[in-house]
Amino acid sequence: MEFQHIVCYTFCDMKSCIRKKASDTIRLALTFALVFVLLAAGSQRALADGFLLSFGECSDEVFRIETRLSDLGYLHSVVNGRWEQADADALSAFADANKVTVYASADVLFTNNAVAASINSSGVFATVPQGFLVTYGTLMPWSEVQPKLVPGQVYDVTSCYSGITLNMVCVSIGGHARFRPELDWDNATLRGFFYAASSSEKQPIVIEMDGILIAASIQQAAPSLEEQSLPEYAVYFSGSLSDINGIPDAEHEAIVRIAANHPS
Repeated sequence: MEFQHIVCYTFCDMKSCIRKKASDTIRLALTFALVFVLLAAGSQRALADGFLLSFGECSDEVFRIETRLSDLGYLHSVVNGRWEQADADALSAFADANKVTVYASADVLFTNNAVAASINSSGVFATVPQGFLVTYGTLMPWSEVQPKLVPGQVYDVTSCYSGITLNMVCVSIGGHARFRPELDWDNATLRGFFYAASSSEKQPIVIEMDGILIAASIQQAAPSLEEQSLPEYAVYFSGSLSDINGIPDAEHEAIVRIAANHPS
């Protein structure tokens, strides 16, 4: 009888152990399943140091990242401030080209060390009717550029054809902007952007604002009878208006699109 009690107790104890192990196994399996679900959900997000972006999210930060990726040639879709699959793919391509993880891409994206797509991939510059584009910027509408411009502030202006950068001061803002070179050296360099002395000639440039290269068109300054060592230049962005009845300038718009590498 005592032997039967011992056997029964041992059997019950074994059943309890088996149940505990089964429970632990189930709990572990559920934990792994939960981790998998979280990872799967994480794959639907663009994750990097400082970036936590969900598909469909709209924000200024998304717009800033999209614009920078577009500047560097990784994003070819519309910059609209909404995080989409094309944006995530562009960020991933940027990370690969710059030999960093997607998580660490934020440490590089807005630095001068960021490798552009054109340099990493083909090494062949885009061609346009008047030459080769060494650099190009984002096609940002005038309504968004205008609030960024500050009269009296100095901006970096770069020729899309030569890649030469100079400093220009924003003088005024209206239907379009007016800039003047900061120094005589800047003015002499700027004159070298143009092929002729005609005041109607326009050239594609990019202007850096908040770390973003924005496509623009600059017009040769008209000769002045006054002593004006540093003349003012008209600068147009996408959608800027002329002084003639406040209508768009088709020629400037075409040059702006060249500066954005969208000549057609």
